[in-house]
Amino acid sequence: MNYEEAEKLSLTLTDNLCNQILKKINHFVIGGWATAAYCGNIRFTADVDIMTLPLTTMPVIKAFDKDWSTRKVFYGVQARHEKTGIEVHINTISNMPDRSTNTKISIPSELFEHTRRLKIRGIYHKKEIEIPVCHFNYLLTLKAIPNRLKDDFDFCLLLLNKNYSADEFVHYLKKCADTKQFQNKCKRIANREYFFSLPKSVVTNYTFDLVKFKAVSKRIEEIKRLL
Repeated sequence: MNYEEAEKLSLTLTDNLCNQILKKINHFVIGGWATAAYCGNIRFTADVDIMTLPLTTMPVIKAFDKDWSTRKVFYGVQARHEKTGIEVHINTISNMPDRSTNTKISIPSELFEHTRRLKIRGIYHKKEIEIPVCHFNYLLTLKAIPNRLKDDFDFCLLLLNKNYSADEFVHYLKKCADTKQFQNKCKRIANREYFFSLPKSVVTNYTFDLVKFKAVSKRIEEIKRLL
């Protein structure tokens, strides 16, 4: 399966999940597609990651039809589309476990009252779909904790976005996450060589230059002053 086919399948399933299967359950998309919703189709992703209102594991399982197989997992529900074999990860509990740092990010219920619907498309497959996404600065919090290259790339990308607010981000970071993990991310990103290498860790035509490095560094210092 090439990149375009993978994106097409991922977008088709995401559309079906958001607008059919989970339409009666409060939810929003996270991960790479949520980043694309705010920043544009900058990097390849085929992951399907969704958050539902906490404590909705059984309603989510019951929402799937015979085209899917489901099972309970540590974060909620893993669903597998039988025809394509694509797996969907649905966080249905009151926090999002991050195995890369062995920490948890809490999920405020009020987030589901203020979702936005934004359009996304792939970098190869250009057909748009519309998805619900969470508050921008909470998405930034979800990306501020994990110790993974693609999350470091996305975090820097989001940090340069017009929707960024230092006050709102710090609010969510303090309320929902372990700020020590954010400090560790900042140390990694402060290494100029590491920062410039991040686009090479994902499939993208985007580059990080000195101007972006200085802009990201400035915003990180702004955040640190508020912590």
